[in-house]
Order: sequence, then structure tokens, then C-alpha cells
Amino acid sequence: MNQFGQESPQPLMLTAEQQRAVEKEETPKRNLKGFWLYMMRAVAIVMALFHIYTAGTGAWVLQNTIHFFFSLMLILITYPPRQKSQTRDKVHLGDILLMLLSMSGNIYYMLNINRILYDLGWLSPTTLDLFFGSIMIVVVLETARRTVGLVLPIIAVMALFYAYFGPYFPGKWVHSGFSLKDIIASLYLGELGIYGAIMRVSANVIAIFVIFGGLLVQTGGGDVFIRLAYALTGRLTGGPPKVAVISSMLFGMISGSTAANVATTGVFTIPLMKSKGYKPHFAGAVEAAASCGGQIMPPIMGAAAFIMADILGISYFKIAAAALIPAILYYLGCWMAVQFEAKRLGIPADPQAGKIPLREMLAGSHTLFIPLILLIVLLVLMYTPTTCAFWSFIAALILYLLSQRNKRDLGKALQKVLKALEAGAYTAAFVASMAGVVQFVVAVVGMTGLAVKFSAVIIAISGQSLIIALILGMIVTIILGMGVPTVAAYILGVSVVAGAFINVGVELMSAHLFIFYYGVLAGVTPPVALGAYVGSAIAGAHWLRTAFTACRIGFAGFLVPFMFVYNPLLLGKGPILWVLIAFLTACIGVIALAGAMIGYLIKPANILER
Repeated sequence: MNQFGQESPQPLMLTAEQQRAVEKEETPKRNLKGFWLYMMRAVAIVMALFHIYTAGTGAWVLQNTIHFFFSLMLILITYPPRQKSQTRDKVHLGDILLMLLSMSGNIYYMLNINRILYDLGWLSPTTLDLFFGSIMIVVVLETARRTVGLVLPIIAVMALFYAYFGPYFPGKWVHSGFSLKDIIASLYLGELGIYGAIMRVSANVIAIFVIFGGLLVQTGGGDVFIRLAYALTGRLTGGPPKVAVISSMLFGMISGSTAANVATTGVFTIPLMKSKGYKPHFAGAVEAAASCGGQIMPPIMGAAAFIMADILGISYFKIAAAALIPAILYYLGCWMAVQFEAKRLGIPADPQAGKIPLREMLAGSHTLFIPLILLIVLLVLMYTPTTCAFWSFIAALILYLLSQRNKRDLGKALQKVLKALEAGAYTAAFVASMAGVVQFVVAVVGMTGLAVKFSAVIIAISGQSLIIALILGMIVTIILGMGVPTVAAYILGVSVVAGAFINVGVELMSAHLFIFYYGVLAGVTPPVALGAYVGSAIAGAHWLRTAFTACRIGFAGFLVPFMFVYNPLLLGKGPILWVLIAFLTACIGVIALAGAMIGYLIKPANILER
């Protein structure tokens, strides 16, 4: 019986090879046993319950600090200091010491919160302030190193180096410099420090969304999406790749990770594509390109979109509404690329594929679609993202538990709910570790005026030319996004190039969406291309060839940001008729681009025709 036979579909599981591929993209956690396993789970579940409670009742004054307290504890228990150590699966004395230090730093901040926030304690730090601030700087750098590798900590240390040695830099880069006291106080106590705006969004918005997403995944949301995509597209020309495009787009909204998306949906779609005659590198590339775009597709976009809403001071709904047409254009490009590839290779449609009984196709879908519909309705009604995610989580939880037939099934369901809470807490802690270290860069940019200096350099190189400034911004953002998650890529990109875009006349939201898109696309852009690496491992193809092919398939994504900068109608800004005309003309352009990349439109195309 195939994957979609008459019996209830089984959850998609990763093979050992696929799991290793994901672990190479996402730093592997410890395989704990005994006391520390229970401790890890307890911390994760308590952290998740805290965020669910505060999402429903309102954020606490200490929300950011408690969030970071749990996150650091969870990371230090979960992630080993060295991946290749023979004792990596054991919690050592050094880990315990770091836990105690992180606890002391967070608790000290909590106890002094009134003096710090309301009496401007960061302007006149005490000796204890500087002591615990120094501790937290070390802990934040170490936890970031464990979770996301060396790239972000190195960038953060370089930023601190620039803040201290400012007088010794040449030309436009010179500044008066800051003492260690000022730097520590700013990072630990200041508004731009580790408990600043990015941590606030991580604690108040992102945490509840990833917990909600974890529940949807654990309760079979990924399987529902794949069954639906297979039923809708399996019989079309280019069926298997189109299954990958649709399922990855849908699953990407609830997974939040390109690599996890590739591995989860790719375990079915990549072998299916290969069995129909598609080359391994193409199969891996389709999955990578489609999975990468999940973060730009409303209604649940990547975590960076929530940070964008906070930075711009507008509702998340406006961000999602503006991002809808560009996201559709991106996936239209992917869809047409696989259509043209199927035509070019002469692979016919399979009329027998995708024939899934309606009852089986919709099995368990109510626990997925009703909460998602509720989420969209609440967003349209302009409730806060936190409130929307909270009530959607509650709806999903109630529907899932009520769908169980007996006490035995209910017991298993409760175990899955606990796993969902754990998974959500792990992801929230991962984001918090990034937020903490990226705030170092944000603080230094604010202290030194570095953004203004970068803006001046980009404007000088571009000669006030919009197209050159955009190309430079694209290159810088992709470079900053290599090897780091999208949240970090977006924040670093905004810190460096957003000011230049504004100065050459780019509208504010367009500038931020432009940076966000290229932060996402860095996941399939060589030479790093982490999402493509996972797809190539599953497909058994060369990773670099897979990455370049993924860029060809998603090539529209590299041009769509230029399109909406030059034509804001593509962000829905203007009369509906003109928005529709702009959308239709953009669709024609995207289809032509896809044909040029593949070498086929109505018939095989030569170089001149392409």
C-alpha cells in the first residue's frame, strides 16, 4: 500500500540520513537521560505554560526577563559546548556553572527592574550592575555559539570591538568611542540591550506562535498538508514537484524552519519526484526553494515579520496583507518552473496519482484548518498577534482532545500535547538566544551611529541611483544571512542597509520587506545554502548543484522585491483595480522568468529566446 492508502496515514518519519542532514543545519541537541532529561522537559513545559498563560492574561513587566531566564536554562541543558566531544550527551560542571551565572544575572535584573527602568539606572550603573552585566554578556555569547554557531557571536564581538576602539578607525568610520562601563551598561541595562525590543517580540509574540505551530505539527498538521497537496496536484503535469511546492508552502507556515520543512515534506516528495524521472538535484532543489518561501507566505510568516511589525510600529496584519502578492508571485514562479521542467523532459501527467478518498484526505483536518481560519479572522478583526495565536492554540487544543475516541487515545493525545509544548519551548529558546546576541549589534549601531555611516557609504557608491543601491543592499543582506537564521539576517540587514534605502526614496515598509525577503532567500543561495544542503542530502545529489538549481527555480523571488519597490501596487497600496492590473502584469513577467530559467515556454527555448 502506498503512502496514501485506505488506512489512516502514518506520521512522516525521517531516516537516519535525513536526520543527520537536518542536524548539520540545525545544531544537534544532547541525547539526555535520567535526571537531566526530566529537568529539560520540565523547564520546557513550564516555559511553554508560562507563555500560554501570559498570552491569555497579558504580558508581565518581567516578561522579557523570565522568557530569557527559561531560554538560557533550556539552551545550557539542551545544547553541548562541543558537538564532537565523547561526553557531549552529559551535562558537565561547566554547564551547571553557566546555568547558575545566567540565573544570577536574570534574577538580579528582576530584583532591580524598577531602578533600571523607571529611575534610569542604566545611566549610572553600580558595581554590581557591571558585574552581573559582564556575566550576562559572556553567557549570551556562549549560548548563541551553541545554538547557531560562531557566525553571530563573531559579528557581535566585532561590534563591541568597534564600539570600544571607535577613535582608531579611519575616515567616516571613526567615532568618539565608549568605555567598557558604558558598553556593559548599555547591553545589560539599556533600552537597546539584551532585554530590548527584539527580546520583547520574542517573549510576547514569537513564543506563543511557535508553541501554536508546535501543536499543529505534533497533531498531524504536516500530514494533512501533504495529503491535501497530493490530492490537489498529484494528477497534474509536473505533479510530484507541485506536491512539493504546495505542501512545503503550507507546512512552512507552521514549522518556521527551512531545514525542518525540507526534511519533513521532502521525505515524501523528493523520492516521489525521483521515481517519476526527475533528476536528484532537481528534486532536492524544488523542495529547498518551496520550503524557503514558507516564511514569506501569510497568514503565519516567519518570526522576523513580527519583529518588523514592532520596528515599524504597525499591526502584523498590515505586514501580512502587504506580503501576500509577493508571496503568491514567488510560488507562481516555483510552480511554473516545475511545470516547464516536466514539459521539457516529456514527463506526462499521471491520472491515477493523488486519488485519495475524501474522508482520508480530510482526516484530522478540522484540528488544523479551524484554528488557522480562526487565526486569520482574528487578525482581520485587528486583534493583537498574541491574542490571535492564544485563541487559535486553545481552539486547536480543544478540538484535538475532543476528537479522541477513548481514554487510551486521550492519554496518547495528552502526551503529544506535552511534546508540542516542549517543541515550542525549544524553538522559542532558540529564537531568544539569537535575539540576545543580535541585540549586541543593535545596541552598538544605536550608540555609534553605524547605520548612518553604512547608509552614507552605500549612497556614495550608488551615486543616488536606486537600482544600484538596491543591488548593493541585496548583496549585503544575502551575505549577512549566510549561515544565520532569518531573524538574525533581517535584523542585521535592517541595521546596515535600511537607512540607505530610505535616503534614496524607498518607502519604509518596502525597504523592510526587501531586506526580509533576501534574508529568507539566503537559505538557498550559495555558497552556504543551508536549506539546499538538506534537500541534497535527502535526494542524494551534490549540494552545490542543488543550490544553484534551487536559485533557478525560485529566481522570481530574487526579482520580486525589486518589483514591489518600484511598484508599491504589488504591496496592495492603491486602488483595487490598479493593484489587480499590476498583479496580472507581474504574473506574466514571473512566468516568462520561469520559462527563461528552465529553457521552455510553449516549446524548448534556445539561448536567444530565453
